[in-house]
Amino acid sequence: MVENEDGKARNKRATRQALRKAVLELGLERGLADVSVSEITSLAGVSTRTFFNYFDTKEDAALIELFEIDPEELAAFAARGSGADAWPDLSAMFAADADRAHREGQDLPRYMTLHARHPLLAARQTAHFSTFLTALADAIALRVGGSTRTRMRSDLMAGSCITAVRVGLEHWARDGARRPPGRYVHKAFDAFNEAFSR
Repeated sequence: MVENEDGKARNKRATRQALRKAVLELGLERGLADVSVSEITSLAGVSTRTFFNYFDTKEDAALIELFEIDPEELAAFAARGSGADAWPDLSAMFAADADRAHREGQDLPRYMTLHARHPLLAARQTAHFSTFLTALADAIALRVGGSTRTRMRSDLMAGSCITAVRVGLEHWARDGARRPPGRYVHKAFDAFNEAFSR
């Protein structure tokens, strides 16, 4: 449960989660292409109009909700410490985000299965992440310095964050998702330590 959440916000979050769960269940059962919005809303117990208050398309409702790191958190990351300790801070931030997604009831392994079955959905997910990737690279650049050389390093670090999260979650799901996913994300980040922790 989100702290300090009022009843209206709690109801909206519950409706959103119900719609996402319906998309996941029907998509895995029959294939996302064969599922209609009306079937999704019927399973979720809401109107079609309500669906479009939350999502533009059924594919949007099937996206994995990772990288929910707000601009304030990125600004705080950019302002603290030095470039030398940026990579461990990024590791901790993304591990915490993976654990948050898991704690909030996102069925990450099953979403990953759905995405693996639908390449266009995986491509849409990548496009969804690209806006965040730019903001992340900007925050890293502020942390490590602003020269052309450090900008390339910042872009590489940002891209490596996304890769580390993806690979960490894939191994977590493969191992049966018994432990918090953040441990696997940390381990994937550790593979980049030699390149970025100096």
